[in-house]
Amino acid sequence: MDFESIKRLGLDHIGIDATTSFESFDPSTTNHTIFIHLLKLDEISCPLCGVVNDYVCTGSRSQILKYSSAVEDNISIKLYRRTFKCKSCGHNFKESNPFTEAKRSTSLHKDMKILEALKGLNLNYTSIAKRFNVSVTYVTNLFDKKVDLNRLPLPEVMCVDEVYSKRLSHHKYCFIIYSPYDRKIIDVVDSRRMNNLIDYFSRIPLAEKNNVKYFSMDLYDNYRDLAKKCFPKAIICADSFHVIKNLSQCFHRIRIHIMKKYGHLKDNNDNYYWLFKKYWKLLTKDSSKLSYKHFETRSNQWMTCREVIDYMLSIDSDLKLAYELLHEYRNFNEKATIDNASEWLDEIILKFQSSHIPEYIPAWKLLLNWRNEIINSFNRHNGYRISNGPMERANLDIKTIFRLSFGSRNFPRMRNRIMYVMNSDSPILYHRKETTNKYRGKPRGKYKKHI
Repeated sequence: MDFESIKRLGLDHIGIDATTSFESFDPSTTNHTIFIHLLKLDEISCPLCGVVNDYVCTGSRSQILKYSSAVEDNISIKLYRRTFKCKSCGHNFKESNPFTEAKRSTSLHKDMKILEALKGLNLNYTSIAKRFNVSVTYVTNLFDKKVDLNRLPLPEVMCVDEVYSKRLSHHKYCFIIYSPYDRKIIDVVDSRRMNNLIDYFSRIPLAEKNNVKYFSMDLYDNYRDLAKKCFPKAIICADSFHVIKNLSQCFHRIRIHIMKKYGHLKDNNDNYYWLFKKYWKLLTKDSSKLSYKHFETRSNQWMTCREVIDYMLSIDSDLKLAYELLHEYRNFNEKATIDNASEWLDEIILKFQSSHIPEYIPAWKLLLNWRNEIINSFNRHNGYRISNGPMERANLDIKTIFRLSFGSRNFPRMRNRIMYVMNSDSPILYHRKETTNKYRGKPRGKYKKHI
């Protein structure tokens, strides 16, 4: 083998005898095999008694290894290792193996490429096993023994949310702790129940919990109670997206109620029904972003988006009032500051109450119930408003990992995988763990074989 071939295969750091080593490639089967002889070392010591250069060479033994280079995933190495016999103690031993750990046939370089591939969001253990021509069990065991991640320190701004995981744990939801400014998963807990979360946070030192300045969450009452009990110094903030989402749902109940009043006209292609049915998304869209492009309606009329909205609002006064209230809150959410949010929000709540629209009763009750947390959300940290937006993006990636796991029920392994994929600087262990995260069932009892 020449030096360029050795460098291409990533073997230039290993003492290879280039005169006797060579590589073979079969185009029909794409089998790439490297036959390697190692250079003889100047000093060879007996591993048993430690005597140096007091041996006799008794031949060589070959071993097949699985290897990966920088550009090729599956390469076979046939390694020839000299065998020796110590003259002092009579112990038989071989040359050291620079490719693998003891009693293993897969090279360390291939293991590192497998662990690097496990960083991929859209890859599961089965696809990686096929890519590197190893078993799925080997990939999962390698991951369990080399990746064992601990909880990260709690950040100043902490976002919490849940992800549906019925098959993965004993409970229906996993509890996710996220740092929006570091873009890191702090930890994944297998339950969002109040007693389990209190028990989890009680094991964290109080000094660390007091470092949390802002606690951002959706509109789940248990999380608010949890923050008050476990993070007494944190400012509790309600995520603005979830507030607008709830208000929009109330508004759509009004729209559906009005649309059904004209359901008998849908066979006539009448705008009274079909505009509410087809163009309802325009009602919740920011008016400054509406297009002026004309399009043809079911009744053969050409209208712009603004004209469609004006037409729908002219049909019913309650719908017009509900539309104005919804967009007044959206304007408040975009333009309010921590200084004027309190007075402005009180005015909006009063308008929702005085509208006397039955579908808006849950809306103003929600604003009243979460008033302080909504106002707190206008606080800024490092120039950014407190929000669960980055957390929702992370949840989307976590759901992708769940979906590609095809119903995995091993929570410790899934927790490590989520943190390993989502946190770019997740470390791996220098030495393999002795055990894996595989569930150990009950040992099988005595039985009789059927002959």
